Amino acid sequence: MSQSENIQYDFEWRPLSNYLAVQRIVPPDLHQPLGTVPRLPSEALYEWIVLNARSPLEGLSLGEHYRLSDYGVAGLALQSAGTVAEALQLVRTNMLLFNRDVSGIEVKRSSCDTVDVDIHLQTRPDWPAPARIYHANVLASAAYALFRDLLLGDLELVRLRLPERPGEATPYEEYFRVPVYFAGAGITFTLPADLLETRIATANAAVFQASLALSSETFNIRVAREMGGYRQRIVSLLESLPDRYPNIAWVARQLRVTERTLRRRLAEEGTTYRAVLDLVRRDRARQLLRNECLRIEDIAERLGYMDTSSFRHAFRRWTGQCANDYRQDHTQPRAVRRKGER
Repeated sequence: MSQSENIQYDFEWRPLSNYLAVQRIVPPDLHQPLGTVPRLPSEALYEWIVLNARSPLEGLSLGEHYRLSDYGVAGLALQSAGTVAEALQLVRTNMLLFNRDVSGIEVKRSSCDTVDVDIHLQTRPDWPAPARIYHANVLASAAYALFRDLLLGDLELVRLRLPERPGEATPYEEYFRVPVYFAGAGITFTLPADLLETRIATANAAVFQASLALSSETFNIRVAREMGGYRQRIVSLLESLPDRYPNIAWVARQLRVTERTLRRRLAEEGTTYRAVLDLVRRDRARQLLRNECLRIEDIAERLGYMDTSSFRHAFRRWTGQCANDYRQDHTQPRAVRRKGER
């Protein structure tokens, strides 16, 4: 990819520019001589900021300028993800694609009620220790800001680990408002385990799928791998539709792949579009049957069946139970169920 093509992915230019403007710092001339290895403008500017910083603590201020809105469709996908866990899967993909300073992100349980989000950093052996500390501070503060963006400021940390002890921990503990210790070569945020299932206030399944479809092919391939494949993406897309269900050609268009490619990808995952559609219809049918105000005929129509008998047959095939019995089991108190039922 040429340098000019790379510019559209230079997501970090805006936060760096905003930081310099707030600090009233005039950036240097970033002209790259001919014959040198091309670099994104933000890479050269960031290195200049890091190497000319007066104190590593200034990195915390720079990190505050990173916002989800700076990351284009990737940021839009993060904001419209359903839960923190789903967003973290996308963060892994996003960071590995667009942040060369992160070599990997890992989420693992650290105790019965906490999880660790480990951010592995690329080494910078040519930088002096103060610059490496400044760099780690930027990444920790930026990650903290992105988490707070997702949760509208309502972020509860348990503790934080940073690399290379810079001196006193007090300024860091005052900033992050949790115990901070220094060890290893990366950054670890320890979070309450139940935070992963927290619903994101800006969640929107339709926007989530649309933003993924607008992203690059490489991004989509990595997202598909992270999110459990095309099967899970189709489930999320179909669940976002209020009623009726489209054919595979329509779904393929939304995912920006050909119908043939989608069929092949699903086959590689050991499933078919019909099987995925049946799964979504089954779950929606169970939900609708719990609403006693809806007639079976209405439910069949909402699920895209031409007649009630086809729906009844399909529901029995999915669950081994007729629709009326399922409704009765899930809407009536046990005391008034039919005689002989258990």
